[in-house]
Amino acid sequence: MEEVNSSTWRKRIVAVWYRFYFYPEPDPMPRTPMFWIAMGLVTFFVLLFSGFFIFFLTSRNNAYLTGAEDLGIMDQAIWSLTHGQLFHQTICNIVSDTNCYSVVGISRFAIHFEPILFPVSLFYFVWPNPNTLLVIQTLVVASGAFPAFWLARLQLRNELAAAGIALLYLLYPAQQQATVFDFHAVTFTAALLLFTLYFMYTRRTVWLFVFAILSMACKEEIPVIIALFGLWSMLFQHRLRSGGALVLLAIAWIGLVFLSFHIFSPTGHSLLTSRYSYLGNSPLAIVKNLLLHPKTLLKQHVLDPSHRQYLNLLLAPASFLPLLAPWVLVLAVPSIALNLLSSDPNQYTGLFQYNAEIVPILIFATIEALVLILWLVQWGINQYAERSKKPEPAENQNPVALAPSGQPSRWSWTRPVLLGTITGLLLLNIIRLNSTLGTLPYSQGFTWPEPTPHTELAQRFIDMIPPTASVSAQSNLVPHISHRSDIYLFPYDDDRADYIFLDVTGYTYPYFSYPYNVEVKKLLLSGKYGVVAAQDGYLLLKRGLPPPGMSPQTPSLGLPDALPNLPDDFCSFVRVSPKQVTHPLQVDFTATNSSAAGITLIGYSFSAPNTFTVSTRYMQVTAYWRVNTPKLPALQLFALLIGANGKEEYSSNDFPSIAWCPTNTWKPGTILETTSRTLFLGDVPTGLAHVAIALLPLSVPFGTIMAVQDRLPLHIVSAPSTV
Repeated sequence: MEEVNSSTWRKRIVAVWYRFYFYPEPDPMPRTPMFWIAMGLVTFFVLLFSGFFIFFLTSRNNAYLTGAEDLGIMDQAIWSLTHGQLFHQTICNIVSDTNCYSVVGISRFAIHFEPILFPVSLFYFVWPNPNTLLVIQTLVVASGAFPAFWLARLQLRNELAAAGIALLYLLYPAQQQATVFDFHAVTFTAALLLFTLYFMYTRRTVWLFVFAILSMACKEEIPVIIALFGLWSMLFQHRLRSGGALVLLAIAWIGLVFLSFHIFSPTGHSLLTSRYSYLGNSPLAIVKNLLLHPKTLLKQHVLDPSHRQYLNLLLAPASFLPLLAPWVLVLAVPSIALNLLSSDPNQYTGLFQYNAEIVPILIFATIEALVLILWLVQWGINQYAERSKKPEPAENQNPVALAPSGQPSRWSWTRPVLLGTITGLLLLNIIRLNSTLGTLPYSQGFTWPEPTPHTELAQRFIDMIPPTASVSAQSNLVPHISHRSDIYLFPYDDDRADYIFLDVTGYTYPYFSYPYNVEVKKLLLSGKYGVVAAQDGYLLLKRGLPPPGMSPQTPSLGLPDALPNLPDDFCSFVRVSPKQVTHPLQVDFTATNSSAAGITLIGYSFSAPNTFTVSTRYMQVTAYWRVNTPKLPALQLFALLIGANGKEEYSSNDFPSIAWCPTNTWKPGTILETTSRTLFLGDVPTGLAHVAIALLPLSVPFGTIMAVQDRLPLHIVSAPSTV
């Protein structure tokens, strides 16, 4: 009797086990003409994606629109390996980051464990240029469309729908944002993890381990994802040996990561772990904190508006379908948690490289959600058919009258139509969202990067810097001079570097503009550096040369408004010809204690998206002026954003032309261009917004009631109806 019971229980356990056997070995599909048509479509999408992003990204770099973080960092690290150093880097953000340990520099392995950079560095023996990294990254990311197609084809049993899933991957905004944000090894995982998932699903063990290793080589947290892949394979595929081996490999790799940090990091751990230090001082302390305070962490890091918006940005492009496949979406939990729990808000904006490893799991979950929807519809149809079927005598029943699936043949059209409809709606949704979240030509705020006479002038300054000299340079200049052992992101080492290379018209990261101006002027007046060359906003300084001293035209308002005695050509970026003026008009501004118009606004331009969103919350304002009086006072210029209710929602006086070439130095009869930096806005209310400009005496403090009361009066002589 006991043997019968034991046998019965074993059978029941086996039955339950196989009931949850979600992923048996997939049935192969023949390579029909439709397969080759779909493969042709996917290849066309991949070539189109690759061609566009290669030309776009290399054009951005050639137009000096890339930054020290992280193209300059990665370029220096890989260049150093080809010159006898192990991914040596000296570039870091001394103002607000934690990885500036020493001016001597550190190994890249003290910050991230990215051995994938070893094979990448081989390309530097052929083409040692930061553009090389951008090309490689684009090609690797684009290749992910193929495993997305293969995986969807096997699951959905439909080639055209699978081609739609491949296009969904290429259009995914989070993947595009990772691709365009300079170069990061982790961005490779957008494709490599999709290859890993495909080979895991098709049970091709050797290739599974090859791509699992390649994926883990991209960043230190990827082994956790691979370990989950192994556990998932054990549970849902019943592949105990290969899944277990994948888990053990991931654990061993995690040990290698900790060993690498112990060897290369001066602190014994990654220099970026401070982003999670509020949770605890060790991995065990962090886990303990997570387990003991789940409600607090859930409220602060999941349910608050900024984090909920991040989750929305991740899931909306897939129409939230991944939520229907939680058994797949769980694979992304570690990476999503890493972003949600970080003290660095960049990690949960939906931008940058932080979401590259999440996208392939979202694609897989979307495929599984489609499979679930099709199954539910099929089940419903079968139930309806069973209930509506008229009973027939046994001798008249024809078992061949049903389709192979058991579905009546008259319903066979529902599956391809439903699948095509859902896939089409998915693509329409993501195409729509790309207008605000993506980086495509029709996306809001998109402009094709073009070199300008200003950026072309930079090379003349670069040629003046000896290749072995140490340099502290501005962010957008760093990638173009990073093939040296000692290159720093200004203001790091700006008191000891051989040269300082700046562009006061460029992006001032890691400073905001005001402290940037203070730091540069303090440097010019410190007596340590003299001017090698100054033109069109560029400054090349050399240690030990005579300092420039103070200009006799400087306002007596202290260091922020001090005016170093620089060559006249330095302000050539302000002076323009009449032909360069856009949107002509005439608005006279009257200076204090004067009845005549001291300065006239004669034109303007404005760059901003039609709708401000989380990824397009910026604007840039340009105003063209004609000076009418020989003694124009020192003024400050404001750009204002006014809401529909007339309230000033945002204001900025961030105009480098005013800070470095103040109005009291402008000569009568000249035409001058004042362009703001790219202004990043805060929370903007809904409704129509208006942009305005105002002039104010330099002596009036910013942000006070007087800053509104003392604005210069104006008279509109002629202007379009929109002004």
